[in-house]
Amino acid sequence: MSSTPQTYTVSDFIEWNSKKQLNLSPDFQRGSVWTPSAKVFLIDTILNDLPMPQVFFRTKIDAATQTMTREVVDGQQRLRTVLEFAAGKLKLTSKSPRFKGKTYADLDVTDQEIFLSYKIPCVQLINADNSMVLEIFARLNSYSVKVTPAELRHAEYIEPIKWAIYDASREWKYLWNELGVVSVRDSVRMKNVSLMAELFMTLDIGFGDGGEPTITKYYKSKKTESEEYFLPIRKKVDAILKDIIDNFEGDFSETPFFDAPNFLVLFSAVAYLKYGFPDTRITDGVEEHKAEGVDWENAIETLAEISQEFESEHNDEDADGRHSDFVSASKSTTHRISSRKPRFQLLVNAFSNHAA
Repeated sequence: MSSTPQTYTVSDFIEWNSKKQLNLSPDFQRGSVWTPSAKVFLIDTILNDLPMPQVFFRTKIDAATQTMTREVVDGQQRLRTVLEFAAGKLKLTSKSPRFKGKTYADLDVTDQEIFLSYKIPCVQLINADNSMVLEIFARLNSYSVKVTPAELRHAEYIEPIKWAIYDASREWKYLWNELGVVSVRDSVRMKNVSLMAELFMTLDIGFGDGGEPTITKYYKSKKTESEEYFLPIRKKVDAILKDIIDNFEGDFSETPFFDAPNFLVLFSAVAYLKYGFPDTRITDGVEEHKAEGVDWENAIETLAEISQEFESEHNDEDADGRHSDFVSASKSTTHRISSRKPRFQLLVNAFSNHAA
């Protein structure tokens, strides 16, 4: 048996399928079914000539009949989606902004050619038996870097919650690429998606304990919600982020307030004052400020004072200590309520239009 890395075009797979030389459902294939959003996202990947993961298939060569068949070992859903779109049975949605509302037949000839000529990376397992297929995948997995919880969620979930949060993370790339709220290196491992998930969670269920297990629990609890459920949350996320950038970027983008842990607290304080959200242990004691609005002048002055205290501590200089609780809480486990509450409440009390 040999394993041969190669590329084949989409048109190759269409031809093999029409000649019944492609088996998409061998006994060892998984039976999961992609959502429409996942399918459209893949077609958008192809139409934009972006890379997709390798497809593994077992090529069975029959020397006597001089025939060849290909059994898909890994990549069934990807190939089913490609064939479905080629057959005109899949209409693109907002997950493919440039091609929204189009089927294959609606594409320009140039885009049809891009689709048909797209090269899918493949590995052929020539005449491999089942035991060898399993051995190959065991070896591949042994070399893999351990996935992050965010990567695992992105692989596991196909429901609207995944796409709502992922799309927001992708469209707010300015936060990661330019402002460094989450570093580019960490964003590669999808930690920016984890932060975006916490922004959604705060608006939806309130500001509480965070961390990856809590985010995963949220995904699980919301997996049956429709795409429409997340639209008003996304609208608020966008408005709050725009407010933060408009009012704070110029003076504070180089301060700890534009690092993920304190950025989340800053977002939550503005969100509570601007819209309100479900009360939790963290909001206990500041409910009078809920949805009272933001005094941006006080907010800027407060952030300047706290930033100065951070800088003094970093330079081992004396500080006035007015905001020592905030600085101290920023050093502890930042996803626990015990750390989040004093920072959140200080900002809410200082930013509120209802402040004394």
